[in-house]
Amino acid sequence: MIASAKLDLVEIVDLTVVVPVLKRFDDLAILYEDYRHSLDTTGKRCEYIFVIDGGQDVPLAGLERLASSGEPIEIVRFNREFGEAACLREGVSRASGRHLLFLPAYAQVAPDAIADLIGHLDDADVVAARRNRRADAMFNRVRGWGFERLTRFAGARYDDPGCMVRAVHRSVFDEIPIQDDKQRFLPLLAEVHGFKVMQLTLPQAVSDAARPQHRPGVYADVMMDLMAVGFLLRFMQRPFRFFGSCGAVAVLCSLVLMGYLMFQREVSNVPLADRPMLVLVVLLMVLGIQIAAIGLIAEIIIFTRGDGKQHYRVEKVVEHVSGDA
Repeated sequence: MIASAKLDLVEIVDLTVVVPVLKRFDDLAILYEDYRHSLDTTGKRCEYIFVIDGGQDVPLAGLERLASSGEPIEIVRFNREFGEAACLREGVSRASGRHLLFLPAYAQVAPDAIADLIGHLDDADVVAARRNRRADAMFNRVRGWGFERLTRFAGARYDDPGCMVRAVHRSVFDEIPIQDDKQRFLPLLAEVHGFKVMQLTLPQAVSDAARPQHRPGVYADVMMDLMAVGFLLRFMQRPFRFFGSCGAVAVLCSLVLMGYLMFQREVSNVPLADRPMLVLVVLLMVLGIQIAAIGLIAEIIIFTRGDGKQHYRVEKVVEHVSGDA
């Protein structure tokens, strides 16, 4: 009987809202009411999963009262700090809806505009929000512009990657695992895997424009993530192109320097025994061969240990209809 009730719940839930609660958060009870008021206009049955990262002193009394009164709220709390990616993974694993909506624990966009994302899930697999930052402080806009330019390194062509408001089909996570802090690049990762991605401009929340900036360490983490994502997307399937190119450059520099030394030895009769450049020539040659070998080993591993998953999706098939039919 209990299993049947759970099955019915899975069938009737249309949308699962996952809210990771990290270091920045508003009053969660008030935030829930704002989110629910907007999503109720969609006519979809929603459930809300709040995942509290460990080490955060989050007041939960108001949210727990709402849950005990029958509101579709589930609260999960980690025993220690694991980060946003772990919160999202836990929320996705507990989701019952066919569609997922990721919302931050503070207002990034105007809550009344969030429902607009859901209506576009019929046209795309991932709908990412972009904040209209015309009313934002000048420093915030410049900082956001710089962040967007940095994400171009990773191949992203979506504005406002810092906005975490996204609506996603559940099937997307069958092929794209949430790892480390790469969730901020979800639209880019989804597009690389062949999913259709759409970006929608929404008004920025008034409180978001007045928020303090991130710690300097956050920007350093983002830079490292950008480098990792940029490398993985460009060379994950063909690492020898990257390592082989770097190795070839090192070997070529070694040969050029060796030619210069030989020219001096033969023409100017300059001895080679006491030349530090000779050590550099040997070092570059050995280093170039080793770098290229690393790429070749990585290529062999991918070839022999590949998961065989397709990295494309078929959007439409038009079949020939026989005239005898």
